Formats: sequence, structure tokens, C-alpha cells
Amino acid sequence: MIIKNRPLLSILVLVIFLSGSVTAQRTLGVRPTATGGPLAAEQAAFDVQSYDIALKVDPKTKMIWGTTVMIAKVVNPTDTILLDLDTPYKIDRVYSESGDRQMGLKYEHKDGKLRITFPARKKAGETFETIVTYSGSPREAPRPPWVGGIIWAKTPSGADWVSVALQNDGADLLFPVKDHPSDKPSTATMRITVPDPLVAVGPGKLVETTKKKNGTSTYVWRMTNPIANYSLIFDAAPYKLIKDSTKSVTGEMIPIEFYVLPEDFAKGPKLIEETKRYNAFFEKYLGPFPFRSQKLGIVETPHLGMEHSTHIAYGNKFNFTPEGFDWLMFHEFGHEWWANLVTASDWKDFWIHEGFQTFMDTLWIEETQGKDAYLKAMRGRAKATRNMQPVAPREAKIAYQVYMAEPDYVNSDGDIYGKGAVVLNTLRYLIGDDAFFRALRHMAYPTKEMESYTDGRQERMVDTDDFLKIAEKDSGMKLDWFFELYLRQPKLPKLITETTGNTMTLHWETPNNMPFPMPIDVEINGKTQRVEMKNGKATVNFTGPAPVVDPQGWVLKAH
Repeated sequence: MIIKNRPLLSILVLVIFLSGSVTAQRTLGVRPTATGGPLAAEQAAFDVQSYDIALKVDPKTKMIWGTTVMIAKVVNPTDTILLDLDTPYKIDRVYSESGDRQMGLKYEHKDGKLRITFPARKKAGETFETIVTYSGSPREAPRPPWVGGIIWAKTPSGADWVSVALQNDGADLLFPVKDHPSDKPSTATMRITVPDPLVAVGPGKLVETTKKKNGTSTYVWRMTNPIANYSLIFDAAPYKLIKDSTKSVTGEMIPIEFYVLPEDFAKGPKLIEETKRYNAFFEKYLGPFPFRSQKLGIVETPHLGMEHSTHIAYGNKFNFTPEGFDWLMFHEFGHEWWANLVTASDWKDFWIHEGFQTFMDTLWIEETQGKDAYLKAMRGRAKATRNMQPVAPREAKIAYQVYMAEPDYVNSDGDIYGKGAVVLNTLRYLIGDDAFFRALRHMAYPTKEMESYTDGRQERMVDTDDFLKIAEKDSGMKLDWFFELYLRQPKLPKLITETTGNTMTLHWETPNNMPFPMPIDVEINGKTQRVEMKNGKATVNFTGPAPVVDPQGWVLKAH
């Protein structure tokens, strides 16, 4: 998901932007609908194997007619399952098929919940199918992409332009779905019918196009890797396709497809060339592009952007810096690793998507401008943290409960971006570059063997404790105290210093006296030394001017 809708004109502006010093309170004015949260028993009872989603889209009437076939496997014996489908839709029928035989299923669609009851109890391990036909005028996105839905727009030349953004609201705004991040279908097919001359774009590969006599065309897209529900979307416009490729670190060629408006066709190649640079950067630190068997896909959208897997939504209007950098494309593309390869199993760990990628945003500054510029950006992010709620709470959460802040989840960010990045920066200081960058790569790909997979086995569900275990293994250090203080509760530690004569004493003041043996850099007479604080306390002797504590601002702390 994107950071902020703000054009960037130069690398200087980029540094200021990424530092957090221009991160104003985000005021959406409206709360997203609920997605995720605690799994109901009727949801936990099954595991989705695939979705086949057929949609007929009419921009003139702003209507959608849909049929979704879900194949799932029973995890716990049940005669009832629970799906989500947004309230504007009317369900025409719910049934299953066996050969040529169709069997109607009992259902109740109320308050956006679709409860389906089978005639007999299904056993664990049994596979079943549900088919739902429905129609309606879908919810229009009031503040896309942050508060989502369908976007009915016009291209600069006046053609219809349709887009979908669902991350904070859930895929139930488009089709009947098990609306929880823990269940990604192994495969998904989207069959999108739109009026000519619109071209419908979806995830994975385009496997079939059928032009019909009634002036519409159907585009069939198939994704054969697991995919997050909110990435099962489409975009439609009179797109022109630019094809290209780039070589992965694996030696394989990655197909690139950019669906761009005709008006912007000449601008497309520059964005592709930039994206090749970004791919090389991410592959250097995180391992190979995860979806080499599918595509590196980009589609121009009327909203700012979103990290849809193999289908990056791009709406930054080609606002490159003079040096050619496009922050929006960089950020969304990085989510192919942090969100699409590595997916939080519950929204409570949303920071693994946004905090990790915001760290990578800032690491790009180090890669292109040096360590001082990187640290300046991190100091800016640290100053902008709000510390209103935990970055990674332990209890299950709805997406907006971690993306935005209490009490209304409308008018303030929830710290998963900037604070998440600065926590990683502080961890980097604590365990050192070698261990940190090994842990970062192992979080993306735990084993070298996984880097060779392209059939979906490379993907995995994670939570914050998974990263704790990886960081401890790669550093050889116990780090639970670090994760407890920075991620499980909101308040920052405060470093208290007192100077008497030529002696400085330091101690950490922490919420509820939490243990915090965080070392700190101290500069004495122009030389910097690392002071260990194993019990949260230390004493430093000096001559000359008073020591400067944490001169580069590595450690996240209260000011």
C-alpha cells in the first residue's frame, strides 16, 4: 500500500519525504469496511484451494454481474461455512455441481455475511465446491486506495476507466470470499467481460481473449501461485501493452508487461527501465523476484497505487525526479517481496508488509546517496512516530485497526510504516550489518532452495515471532526484550544521562520497567565508542568536552 499522495521533484525532496518530516496526519474522513479480525469457526473450518471469478462489468450503469466458483478443503468437520460478500450485492443463487447435476445450497446473506449450509456434514480432508451468482452496483471507493471499492473514472480522452482497490476493506467488495489474510488460494482465475474497446487486466497470465458479437470482450487471467484476496482485482481501460523483460539473479528472464493508457504510451518505457533497477536492488538484498513464472506486471490506474501481485497498480502520473526515480513504483514493487511473497497471516502483523518495505524505501537512499543520507532519513522517520498503539499487537485485528490509529481509525496513521522501518534500523544497529542483512534475506527466503521455486512453494505466511526467531538465529542473540518493547507496546524508552565532573551515567527508563539492555554510541573527543548497557545502565569517564550520546541517531527513543 502507498505512503502518501505527494509529487516528488528531486532527490532532495525524496529524502525529506522519506525521512517522515513531511508526514502529516492522514485524514481519510471515512473508515474502511472491516476485513480480517478473529476467524469465526465457520471460516476456520475450511481452506480455500482456488477461486474462479467471472465478472461482467458495465461502466455505463455501474453494475457488475458475477459468478464465483470456490474449491475448498475441509479442515474441521462442518455443515456450515461463512463467506463475505458486500451488502450492495443481491445473490441470485448458491449451488454446487457434480457432473451435469446441480444442487442448490441453503444460504443466508445478511449484513455482508454469506452463511452457506450443506445438506450433510462434511468430513476433514473432504473437498467441496460452492458456486455463487450475484449482481449489483458495487460500493464506490470514497478515498482510493486507502478506503476502497470500485473506481469508475474517465481517461484523459474521455474513455471509460475502471479500477478496483480492496486492501483495507477486503475482497468481499468484489466477490464472495473467505475474507481473511491467512487463506490465500493456491490458484485463481478471473474472467472479466468489458465493453470494447476496453482491455481488462488481472493477476497472473492472460490465457484467453474472446471477442463477442455484442460489442464486449472477455479476458481470462490465471494466477498459478498463491495470491492474497485483495490482489484478486481487475483494471479496465483502452490500454496499450508494452512488453519487455529483465534477467533475474537466478539467470531466468522475467517477463515485463505494462498496460498503459494510450496517452501515456511514450512514457511507459522509462518506468520499465526504472523498475528494472528496482528489481536488481531488491534481488540483491532479498533474493530473486518471486513471480518469475508469472510476470512483472504494471497497470496504469486512476488511483495512486497498490501492490497487487503481478499487477502493480501505478497512478503516480510518471512524476519522476530529475534523476529518474519514481517513489510510488519503487514502494509498490517492493511489496512483491513484503506482502506477496511473505504475507502476514493476520493484519496484526501488517507492519511486516509496510514497515519492512518502508525500511527498503530508506535503504535505497543509502544505496544511491550513502549512509549519512540514510541515517538522516531514519532520524526524520523517528521524529514522526506517534506511539499511540503497538506496532504488532498479539491479538487478531481488522486491517484498519493497525493501519490507522485509535480511537476512530480515521484521522491518524498507526505507525506500521515509519516506526516499523525505524525499529528495523535500530535492530540493524544492535545486531550489526552482517547478521541483520542475513536475517532480512532469510525472512524473505528462509533457505537457498526456496529461492529456486516458482510454483508457489516460495511463498509463506508469517507473523512477528517468525522474524524474532530468524533474527535470533542469525545474530546469536536473545532479542525477545527488543521485540517486546518496540513492537508489543507503544511507548518508547527514554535515555537518562547525568554528568558529574568527568563522569557521565546513563540509564534506560522504560514503560513498566521493561528490561532493555540496548547499547548506545557515545562520542568522546571526536571518537565514537559503543557502550554496553547490559542492565540498562552504564558509566562513561571522559576528559574534555561533554560526550555526545547516539550522535547518528541509530536508536529509537523518546526525545
